[in-house]
Amino acid sequence: MAPVKRVRPYKDFLTPAMHRRFAMATSTLFGLCYLESILIGEKNSLIWSWFPFGRAGIRTGLLFIPAFVIFILRVAQLHVGLRTSNSAWQTFKRYSLNFNVVQTIGFYVFSAYMFSEIYLWSASNDADMSRIKVIPKTDRLMLNEKPIYIACYLFILGFVQAGFHLFYDYDRIDMPVTKTKANIVVPPAVQLRTKLPAMISTSIQRALGVAIFSPFLYYVNWGIYPYSIRRFAWSLNRAWAKLFWNLPKSSMLPSIHPFHISVLMRTVTSGFLLLMLWEVGNAAFSAYVAQEPLKNERPITYESRDPNGSLLTGLKGNKLQTKAFAFWELVYIAQRFEGRRKNVFEDIDRVGGSAWSQILAVCLETIQGMELRITEYQNPPRVAADAKAKALAPDPAPLLPRISAPLKDGLNAPGDIFSASPAGKTESQRAVEVVGRFAKRHGQSPPKSISPRSKQLLIKAESAVLTPEQQEALSKQGVGGLIKTWFLVILKSSLGWPFRQEYRRRIATVVLGTPYGDVGIIVDAIDALTRLAVCSLAEDNYGNVQKDVKMIIQTFTRAVIVLEGFKPTIGVHWTDVEPKQESPEVDTILEALKGGLEELIDAFGDYSQDLRLSQSEMRQAREAATPKRRSQMAEVK
Repeated sequence: MAPVKRVRPYKDFLTPAMHRRFAMATSTLFGLCYLESILIGEKNSLIWSWFPFGRAGIRTGLLFIPAFVIFILRVAQLHVGLRTSNSAWQTFKRYSLNFNVVQTIGFYVFSAYMFSEIYLWSASNDADMSRIKVIPKTDRLMLNEKPIYIACYLFILGFVQAGFHLFYDYDRIDMPVTKTKANIVVPPAVQLRTKLPAMISTSIQRALGVAIFSPFLYYVNWGIYPYSIRRFAWSLNRAWAKLFWNLPKSSMLPSIHPFHISVLMRTVTSGFLLLMLWEVGNAAFSAYVAQEPLKNERPITYESRDPNGSLLTGLKGNKLQTKAFAFWELVYIAQRFEGRRKNVFEDIDRVGGSAWSQILAVCLETIQGMELRITEYQNPPRVAADAKAKALAPDPAPLLPRISAPLKDGLNAPGDIFSASPAGKTESQRAVEVVGRFAKRHGQSPPKSISPRSKQLLIKAESAVLTPEQQEALSKQGVGGLIKTWFLVILKSSLGWPFRQEYRRRIATVVLGTPYGDVGIIVDAIDALTRLAVCSLAEDNYGNVQKDVKMIIQTFTRAVIVLEGFKPTIGVHWTDVEPKQESPEVDTILEALKGGLEELIDAFGDYSQDLRLSQSEMRQAREAATPKRRSQMAEVK
């Protein structure tokens, strides 16, 4: 019996690679910190202002703290794939009460606080940025409000940047979707140089925008109790400063406002420098982490005692980011590394089946997952639907005791109360008949017309509220149609954007799954199976792959038919006001499926009888592989 190989988890090889990329991103950020330390420091000496072992070096080390805090946040919240939901409002409801929101705001506010302390400490004496200053013509000390305002401005900027971080999902690692193309990964240095103008423009705009609104936010009262940011910051700084200095007993706010032109300029400057730390740090982290799963131009599992076992643990992992890198490596093995491909084909003595059979099962499960989600969407389980309807239904109100029989015949049998009923025999039955005739007479008779006075009042009300065009639309559509028209106008504006259930979002939610969906994993599974199957003609000495080619072709064909059939049937939601109904994610998957089918048909078309593929199955596969299939195809039995 073959010895059992020791399988190390995939993360044991992915983590060191991530550490190296993390170190490279850190070095880039450290260089930016050194540049900013020169800009915010004193310029009294041309040499000592930039000398790395002087004050500039100390400031660089200190500035690295607020920058590195964001790196820690990115590591804690890293994920791949899109946030899938039917609308932006559903995304907000799902994630607004998440701990990640509190964590993101906390990290950005702490980073802003650290930067404010370093910036104020590095300011020159002429800038008047010390916390305590001497009252002119006296020896008494007092708080200086200028540094307090700048610190509050940077705190507000931290809240704003946290909002942009959550809105644009900075935590997502943007990995290439199709890995079979050449030069798919741009070097991180090139990416940063390309994005640098946009990051500078974004930092300037946000710094200016927050600088314009900060004076109003600084003075406005928050909450029921009249307590502004200014009063709170002044009281907090005064309580802290009294521990070290002898300040006046009066806690009144100064009558002179801190909005000097020099202070406003410093707010924009400090905000720009802080935003550049955040933006460049996030861009560097994303660029370096989303690199190829290679080490020394080899797959990262090359040094493992059991490379295939380590790769399989990654493909079967629970975390989406681990699976994404494992599938990426699998595509590279299927495309570039002949030795690893042969090792996969020859690895037949393994617990759980051969390496090829386990890879096939994982890839087919990924592809068939789309079909399963589409089927569940079109035909939801009846038990779950009944349970949901029962949960949403209101509790029945307790019934009052019956004091008389129903209007028709005194029984619980259904019937029309306005139809004729047989005459009663007893006195009580005849009394019920009298009540029933009274109800029928008043229920079937049309309502009386309103008085002329009431009509005049209604006409005056319509003329005062509605325009002639709206009155005409109301007469044609009714009140419901006019309300719907007004609501559609709101949906077309920016105010109604969060509530649109757009076609692209809805179909991506179904096809990719929730809460995150990654197109790259599905495309990688398709490309990996295609390349391995085609290469098996020359490299699979045991012929284990060829017996599974039929299943691969059938799965690809069925996936194409299901996806193309689902695209028009999902329909357009009434809140979707976009003129184009497109889905780039689904189109990318369809392109990969059709391309894979075309390669498989070209490679195995002459062996269809040996593969036990009927002529109808081959014809159906060829039709599915064409760019424009016939609109109506027979369903797969």
